[in-house]
Amino acid sequence: MSSQKIKIGVDARPLSYGITGNSRYLFEALKYLVREDSRYYFTLFCNKPIDSIFQPFLQENAGLLEVVCKRSIGFIWLHLFLPRLLRKHQIELFWGTLQLLPFRKLSIPSIVNYHDLNFISAPQTMARLNYHQHKLFSPRSLQNADRVLCLSENTKNEIINLQADWQEKLEVIYPGVALPEVNHKGTAMKELPELYFFTLGTLEPRKNIQTLINAYLKLKKEKPNLSYSLVIAGRKGWGEGELSERLFSGDLEEQGVYFIENPDEAYLDRLYVHASAFCFPSLHEGFGLPILEALIRQKVCLVSDIPVFREIVDSEIDFLLAAQDVGAWKNALAKLADMQNMQRKPAWDASQWTWNTTARKIESILDFYSKKETHAV
Repeated sequence: MSSQKIKIGVDARPLSYGITGNSRYLFEALKYLVREDSRYYFTLFCNKPIDSIFQPFLQENAGLLEVVCKRSIGFIWLHLFLPRLLRKHQIELFWGTLQLLPFRKLSIPSIVNYHDLNFISAPQTMARLNYHQHKLFSPRSLQNADRVLCLSENTKNEIINLQADWQEKLEVIYPGVALPEVNHKGTAMKELPELYFFTLGTLEPRKNIQTLINAYLKLKKEKPNLSYSLVIAGRKGWGEGELSERLFSGDLEEQGVYFIENPDEAYLDRLYVHASAFCFPSLHEGFGLPILEALIRQKVCLVSDIPVFREIVDSEIDFLLAAQDVGAWKNALAKLADMQNMQRKPAWDASQWTWNTTARKIESILDFYSKKETHAV
């Protein structure tokens, strides 16, 4: 490690939970930011061990970063332990990746990612503890942050509506997308029908997966010989106990609904590649990274008609549907099932949505707040 690198602290808690939207954003950014010619040395702070899927990256870059894990409950770790750890490790700039910063303003510059303001715009989609935590601490975090990285224009507008004075510190930095470099050999896959609609998401109310299932089953009832199945990938979340039980038990497979629990990168890639179309019925999202992952594979998308998704999909090719209108989802699935070719025409242009573009914008903000050219570590 160079003795002249500036020390950046990162809230690395997303990396403790495998592949999620938050962890993907952070990991892809770090893959660009953590390099020999960078001005920065990164310290990743977390309250649980980093997931095994990210360990090879950590080992390969051991001289350019370190991991500091202090086990604790999330909000206690954030507000009590993290400020002490930042001082102990002489961190010069902090990057918060999960919307919240410590309650007391840090003595160093801090930037924070903001995905949404669910506690205002969609409180019914949040677990009770999470709702109260964000309602209490989000305004304080936004006030304390030197720069706020919004994942969409919709998020930026939500924050401006909350407090117009914060507009100057807001910057939209979209996620990127890339086809994964994976080896499918040896990937054990559940036997699935040849034709299927695909969706991905944690089993929680916000993802609205029950509406998609109801629409599919209604179509299946109308068309018993429907050749398309519905495949759902994800993990157990909160508030969907009955749905989780039915999916995990396989009760719905006789009706054409299959569930894949927490697939790894190679498995997930195969699910996307072989899908006939992609569905994303969320009630609310900060962005919707799985949509980009479907688009780069040239899949037609059926998505909820919410503001952030209008920033991503093409209304002339994709379907924007009222989130909880079972009939609308059923009709869209039926229309797709009747199409001879579901491939996108024209093809989706991925050149505007690269992770390098995302990471370079983040790096420019780190450069702006790292005033000193060098600093001994």
